[in-house]
Amino acid sequence: MRNGSWRRGLSIVVFVAGVVAGTAVGRVEYQPPLKSGEYFILAGDFHVHAAPGDGSLTPSALRDEAARQGLDVIAITNHNQFVAASLVPAVADADQPIVLRGEEVTNPNYHLIAVGIERVIRPDLSVPDAVAAIHAAGGVAIAAHPSRSFSGYDDAALAVVNGTEVAHPERQERYRRQYLETYERARQLNPDVAAIGSSDVHNTLALGRCRTYVFARERSGRGVIEAIRAGRTVAADERGRLFGDASLVERVRSLPRPGPIDPHPQWRRASVVLAYVGLGGLLFF
Repeated sequence: MRNGSWRRGLSIVVFVAGVVAGTAVGRVEYQPPLKSGEYFILAGDFHVHAAPGDGSLTPSALRDEAARQGLDVIAITNHNQFVAASLVPAVADADQPIVLRGEEVTNPNYHLIAVGIERVIRPDLSVPDAVAAIHAAGGVAIAAHPSRSFSGYDDAALAVVNGTEVAHPERQERYRRQYLETYERARQLNPDVAAIGSSDVHNTLALGRCRTYVFARERSGRGVIEAIRAGRTVAADERGRLFGDASLVERVRSLPRPGPIDPHPQWRRASVVLAYVGLGGLLFF
């Protein structure tokens, strides 16, 4: 018994050391967004999973990670639940990246990202009905990794979504092609559909690996939602390819695009390892 207590105590020490080390070396100063004419160019990731829920980092930790990755706005979008998203108001900070509340509405026939909502959206609706519910809740609807395996993304659905993920960190090239095909189909039905790049991050530090450049009239959640509704976005994948309206793509190309800001990447990775080892020890012992 004494041996087990010693191991549990060591696990707690290792876990706390990881959290403290990660907090100490992980803070960076948020860099204000760029401007192009009348617009702020906000780099965003609108498909992010958080704890408590199906992600490993809290909204507060994800906000700090967004600053490290050169992002101006993220959305917390857990599968069919709003627990982590309900914590977002507590982390609001005018001098940090914007954090929006959202949900990944998860149905066997589709996954649909709702951004800027105040309540959970039922997952048993058709895509058009789910989009209508999202709009009634004040949000925008984005087709999530819309491959051919999702039967819900027919023409009626693509005609009403506000955006569709065209840049997503997929390993299989065939899925990348299908996302692009879906985006082109949506553009034929709705010329103002927004091109979206998202990381779909759950348990890694890959936030913003694919991202969206939003042309917003103001640096606020309201400004972001209005820009997505109007289709003023450019999606960027991890290979540097840009998707969206040609004139907006050229404006993004002409601007300096800062990369990740991480002064101590090795120490931060070590802190994550320590935290997971300590947590694993606690669970095991």
